[in-house]
Amino acid sequence: MQAFLSSASSALAAAQKGSLSSNYAPDPSGPPPLAVGVWRVQRAKHASNGKLVSIWTADKGTLLSAGAGGGAAGRRGGAGRDRAHDAERLRLAIDVLKKEASSLSRLRHPCILEMAEPMEESRSSITFATEPVTASLRHAISASDAAHDSSRRGSYRSKEEQELELDEVEVQKGLSQLGKGLQFLHESAKLVHGNLTPDAVIINAKGDWKLSGFGLSQYLFDPQGVPAKWEFPHYDSNLPPGCQRDYDFIAPEYALDESPPAPSNDMYSLGCILHSIHTHTGPPFSNRNSLQNLRTNLEEGLSHNLVASQWRKLPQDVQEVLASLLTRYPNRRLTAKQFLESRYFEGLLVGTLRFLERDSFAAKSSEAQAGFLKGLVSVLPNFSDKVTRRKILPSLLEETRKANLVPFLLPNILYIAGKMSPDDFRLEVLPSLKPLFAIKDPPQAVVALIENLGTINEKCSPAVFQVMPLIYYALESDNPIVLEKALRAIPGLCESLDYTTVKQILFPKITTVFSRTTILSVKVNTLICFHSMVKILDKFTLSEKLVPLLAKIKTKEPSVMIATLAVHEEMGKKCEVEAIATLILPQLWAMSIGPLLNVEHFTRFMNVIKQLSTRVETEHFKHLAELKRLEDSSNSGGGAALNGPANTGTGAIRAAEVTDFETLVRGSMNGHKVDGLGGRGSQVDIFADESPAITPMPTGMSSPPLPALPTSSPPFASTSTFASPAQPMRPGVPSRASSSHASRSSLGARPLSSAINPPAAFPTPPAAPASPAPPPPKATGTAALKSFAPLQPGPSRTVTSSSLSSSSTSPQPNYNLSLSTTSSTGGLPPLQPTSSSLYGAPSPSAAPPAAASPVQWNRVPSLAPTPTPSFSSPPLQPAASPRPHPPGYNSNGALQPTVVPRQQQPALDFGNWADLDPLK
Repeated sequence: MQAFLSSASSALAAAQKGSLSSNYAPDPSGPPPLAVGVWRVQRAKHASNGKLVSIWTADKGTLLSAGAGGGAAGRRGGAGRDRAHDAERLRLAIDVLKKEASSLSRLRHPCILEMAEPMEESRSSITFATEPVTASLRHAISASDAAHDSSRRGSYRSKEEQELELDEVEVQKGLSQLGKGLQFLHESAKLVHGNLTPDAVIINAKGDWKLSGFGLSQYLFDPQGVPAKWEFPHYDSNLPPGCQRDYDFIAPEYALDESPPAPSNDMYSLGCILHSIHTHTGPPFSNRNSLQNLRTNLEEGLSHNLVASQWRKLPQDVQEVLASLLTRYPNRRLTAKQFLESRYFEGLLVGTLRFLERDSFAAKSSEAQAGFLKGLVSVLPNFSDKVTRRKILPSLLEETRKANLVPFLLPNILYIAGKMSPDDFRLEVLPSLKPLFAIKDPPQAVVALIENLGTINEKCSPAVFQVMPLIYYALESDNPIVLEKALRAIPGLCESLDYTTVKQILFPKITTVFSRTTILSVKVNTLICFHSMVKILDKFTLSEKLVPLLAKIKTKEPSVMIATLAVHEEMGKKCEVEAIATLILPQLWAMSIGPLLNVEHFTRFMNVIKQLSTRVETEHFKHLAELKRLEDSSNSGGGAALNGPANTGTGAIRAAEVTDFETLVRGSMNGHKVDGLGGRGSQVDIFADESPAITPMPTGMSSPPLPALPTSSPPFASTSTFASPAQPMRPGVPSRASSSHASRSSLGARPLSSAINPPAAFPTPPAAPASPAPPPPKATGTAALKSFAPLQPGPSRTVTSSSLSSSSTSPQPNYNLSLSTTSSTGGLPPLQPTSSSLYGAPSPSAAPPAAASPVQWNRVPSLAPTPTPSFSSPPLQPAASPRPHPPGYNSNGALQPTVVPRQQQPALDFGNWADLDPLK
């Protein structure tokens, strides 16, 4: 039982709530609610389909208190009134409201407010839904009066008030709609409105004026054909004004002569509305809801034409209409049809608006419609923005369903849309234009759409993707005009298209057009499209597809050549230099000598060719210079030659690598700043940790002393030259040490045997004049071959294998530094040389030669290879008798370095040889 009662109560609540409340919800983006008489009007949206409506609601509980004398004061004035009277008055008011809603559902006309949802009545309210409305005419008149007053006082007006203001064209158009609505009521429906006031005229969202407020309407005849009877216009101050007649707009014959209702009653009320709009003073008379005041004003004002003095400053056509409507006698008034035909509506602007009305426009022929739309563009600037958006634009968008009218509609639509914001354009215009992007016929409609794509793209960027089907169809069309229009529109659209669309769809289609067309203008426009795509397409597509395509051009027309030049110039800014040098420049040279080109054209070709050639030259030169720099850097880092014959071995290379790494890490070596790997001033110790310490540079020396390098020739087969440090080098005499060093630097890491034996092509240096030589070291036999006493500073001398035994002198100078033994001078012992297998077995008891190798080697700066001085070593002389291997050579004849313990080496004083650079 409890469940049954609960379900019954739910059903009752749902029934009381009604479908309007359940299906519609208030629209937060709509205008604020407004009051029209006793009705509260609010914009709402359907929950499922989003349909916009206006919900009209009347609260029954406030009907009696909404009267002119309502509230506590009204109740005190009617103290003797009982509940029966209140219930009767409430019933009358509810009947008027219900009749108003039911009349809207029965009357269907463009100039009558359209019912969207039928009336619903509950215990507390009456509700129904209509088309979206903006305001009533009373609100618009009040806003216009406020604007008229503020123009004189300079007061501020809100945006809502500005939107409600009425201009002359809008008033004329609205009054013509009211005239058509009244004509329908009087002639077709046989109905008299009976209470035509500004509250009974509703302005919808499109700006149209619609008739409403039919609660007091009367049919001219009853169902039996009997004319309607006159009813006394009693006014009850306890009832709302909307539920009874307004004395300020009532016809004089109905109030004074007790005449039955007639169409002339509504025409007088229409004259009062026209008077309120133009004079900004309200209706002709203010009767204050008093029947006596009404009679007095009508007799005195209309009989003596006192009211005519209020509109003397109005235009002549307005005065004529007012004089024909505000008359004392109904037979002198204009009918609804005569009112519409009056001179008041003969203006160009109002005639334009009347022509655009649905019924009027549909009744015209196609030729008349097209002619009207052609001339409409020149008239649109005379309308206000509000009129064009509210009155003209909706009518134009409604006609877009006719494809034959699209070429004439679009210029007008887009002119109005040009003054709209992008958001308004997307909401109001774009939904009606989207179906047009898929049309293919007639060609004039396609051309018109393409010509106006710029405005559409400017107002709504995402729309560019919606118009691309139209462009694709136009590119496949056989109509040259359509094709050319599409090609001209593409450059402006490319800025909004993405890379994938351009490369995969648009570029192939234009390529097809370019290949098959034989029309010169189409060919040039395709090249212009290619020019606009260069910035979007990738380098591969340009060099592998577009450049070969342009190479197939056979025509020599200057326009095509110049357009192709522009494409090549743009590609030259993006393509690689290889493509420019091998693909683009050859084409430009071939085209530049075209037979139809003039001097100006050839100059333009040459400018582009020079510009691209300069780019190729500059970038390729930089590329080659960078390669050379990298090559030099790698060579200087790992291929610098080291001084000394022992540096050709693996141990010397490893020592150099370690030294270079330490140089990079420490940045200096033993107190001397290193300029670079193998650079001038750096030193490499081929003995690594086993070499003695480097002697500090003496004070006053500009650079470290560089002793002469030993010759690479065998000591027993060629002449060895030793130079004294104190003896300056003779000019014109080549240094064997420096020559052999340069030879080793150019040969790189060679086998020791090949490094020792120089090429036979080298000439032998000329012999110097003989000079007396000091006696050789005291040694006899083979001992003279095993050890050399250190040479003392003195005149230069030449020491040969023969001179070692015979103590003969040589006239050649000695440039080698002398070495001192450890036991006698405290320095390092001499290096033990090794011998080749040419010299036989080594002697284990022989002492190492004193001058076989210097103890300390100074590094020579890494320089570019220099020409090797031309010399040749004398042929090896066969030994007279087998000789033992020199000390320091193994059984195979290879030179073995002797490990010398590290000792402190005193600084050497080179004297005048301090500034000697043996490489210079």
